[in-house]
Amino acid sequence: MSVLRALRALRLLLVVVLVASSPARAAGDDTTRQTLDSARSTIADVEAALKADNLSDSDLVRLRAANDPLAVGLQAVIVDLSPRLEASAKRLAELTPKSKEPAVADSASPELAAEKQKHDALDADLRSAKAMLLQIDDINARIGAERRDLFTHETFARSSSVVSPLLWIDLAREAPDDASALAARFGDWLRSLSARLSLSQGLGFLAVMLAIVALAAPLNWITRRVIARDPDAGAPDRFRRALGAAWSAVVLAAAPLAALGVFAYALDVFDISDPRAQGALYAVLDGLRLLAIANALAHGLLAPGRANWRLVNLSDGSAALIERLWLGVAAILAVERLLEPAVDALGSLNIAVAGRAVGATLAALFLAATLRRLAAGAGETARPAWAAARAAFAWALAGVTIGATLTGYVAFATYVVQQTMELTMIVATLFIVDAVLQEGAEALLKPAAPVGRGLTAAIGLRRDALDQIVVLVQGFARLTIVVGGTMIVLGRWSVSQDFASSLRAAYFGIRIGGVSLSVSSLLVAGAALAIGMAATRALQNWLSSRYLPRTRLDAGVSNSIRTIVGYVGVLAALAVSGAQLGLDYQKLAIVAGALSVGIGFGLQSIANNFVSGLILLWERGIRVGDWVVVGAEQGFVRRINARATEIETFDRGTLIVPNATLVGGPVKNWMHADRTGRIVVAVNVAYESDVETAREILIAAAKAQDSVLAIPAPLVLFSAFGDWALKFELVCYVDDIVMAERVRSEMNFDILRRMREAGLRIPYPK
Repeated sequence: MSVLRALRALRLLLVVVLVASSPARAAGDDTTRQTLDSARSTIADVEAALKADNLSDSDLVRLRAANDPLAVGLQAVIVDLSPRLEASAKRLAELTPKSKEPAVADSASPELAAEKQKHDALDADLRSAKAMLLQIDDINARIGAERRDLFTHETFARSSSVVSPLLWIDLAREAPDDASALAARFGDWLRSLSARLSLSQGLGFLAVMLAIVALAAPLNWITRRVIARDPDAGAPDRFRRALGAAWSAVVLAAAPLAALGVFAYALDVFDISDPRAQGALYAVLDGLRLLAIANALAHGLLAPGRANWRLVNLSDGSAALIERLWLGVAAILAVERLLEPAVDALGSLNIAVAGRAVGATLAALFLAATLRRLAAGAGETARPAWAAARAAFAWALAGVTIGATLTGYVAFATYVVQQTMELTMIVATLFIVDAVLQEGAEALLKPAAPVGRGLTAAIGLRRDALDQIVVLVQGFARLTIVVGGTMIVLGRWSVSQDFASSLRAAYFGIRIGGVSLSVSSLLVAGAALAIGMAATRALQNWLSSRYLPRTRLDAGVSNSIRTIVGYVGVLAALAVSGAQLGLDYQKLAIVAGALSVGIGFGLQSIANNFVSGLILLWERGIRVGDWVVVGAEQGFVRRINARATEIETFDRGTLIVPNATLVGGPVKNWMHADRTGRIVVAVNVAYESDVETAREILIAAAKAQDSVLAIPAPLVLFSAFGDWALKFELVCYVDDIVMAERVRSEMNFDILRRMREAGLRIPYPK
């Protein structure tokens, strides 16, 4: 599993550090050989155990647990021996005589022989450690394969159908004998208990039980008071609801789990448990623990009767239905666990099949009834877009479970119900934790919160910087929860650390130049590519919707960051997908060489445009939102793609320009440095007009516009003495070039009005 891999890497790192920092260990050949001998002996024991028949999954897990630590020790030995062997080889080369004179050779012979013996011993130990490490990997692969085969055999084994008359006839025929056998076993346990239980032990156990019963009522009252969520509290924010859900779940689970722990401890301390009844007692405790945890999560998440405190968007009716379904399925699974020790004691297959079939059928019918009532009118107050798909999946789950019990695949139906319940509890727990972390980061780090004010005062952070920290903390927390939840789910499904290679080995495939092509390898590669692309798109959406809007970056820089992240994510997804097929860097270099030939012949234009797009994103000479002029066309840059750039013209058309044209050709960008723009208005005035009055009118018209900048100030230029008029030019600047034409139009209207009011005539050619 991924968790074991992480622990293994951590232990290996610790051992390596200890080896590197301990001269005594580095020089201890006896310790090294002792480690190798111990590993060799354990490997032999595991190999012998693997040859046994009828190994259970727990047996295989124990063998894997015994095998994994060996790899850590052998890795430490390899880390220890490798530099010592290299140093010995250098010393051996130094001692080897360069001269052929006998005197020189004789003087070096004793030390040379000793060093050669040391070198050979180190080399033998290192080779042995590497060989055993490969053997351990092979054993782990075999254990994983046997666990998969065992899981497939047990889960998809066909037995009697739940509606088979023979099953119930056999069960009824065996019932009296089974009841007598159970009663006899129970009587034997009571007689054994009375024989070995002393008076002090009995009184001590009774005192513990009375203490638990006596404390149950006050503890229940205290628990209810502690987790009380005021129904008249109005509308608490999501952070308070998340804290209430988490606190309720923890408190409601802690009390019964603690009581069960004390009860189990008392059984062991006072020697109440018996090996013959230990399985039944453990089954009862496991079932009660399951009910306690399910009840705690249901009350924490669904908040029955407390709609204002409910963390999920459900009505009171829907919450009550889902709570009953949740606790009902948990009770069914708890009862099923009680059947396991009975089946083990009696060896009755019919009891196991009938009990599991009835439990799975009841759970599926319970689910179907709940779905029907939800659809009939007790549904959600605001149904999300994916509610229909969720309901369809639940109906399919119920149908598959009932169909499996009817066709005799009872083990598969039981597995589906158990895994669905466990997965639901895991998701509910992670949902509550995620809500607490997301809303907690927002509540604690906002500028008005104590932590936010402290950071602002101590470090001098700006408000937008705090917003960015909040988004980063929330993103890291959600990523941690998703990764941790995935590891937990895979661990519950017994997916080992090498599950990708195990899936590739599911079917026989062909290998072409070291690349594995099979159904499983293609499926895994496709899944890796799809997951990588989806993760990249999710990261891009998070950047564009959450993080980048809270920075001071303009739209062009934000788009460049988002696009570059997309390119990097796609390349990473392709690399991971290719790795599933066996493509390494050497093979990728060959593929790149082949592509270079193709680029030289037919893909040169595409490659040129792609590289030009990268240049545009890096240099940012043209950014999204810029007003550019390309030839006779002009408009706003809307998107910079891998091959071409989309420009929206002023008449709402879209101009597709290859990126190479923008990089290699002349392009006018009105917004490259800033958004400031210049306006020039040409005005003709009659010769008999007062030029000072004309200048004052033009300056006043410019200053009357709010968009015209005061610095640089508007300027009137007397440009020429025309044949029929005096020619003036009004030059001013606006803060946004996009508004230049509108401001020019408003100034023209204002200039004409002012000149008519002042009696200035605008001549025209005759």
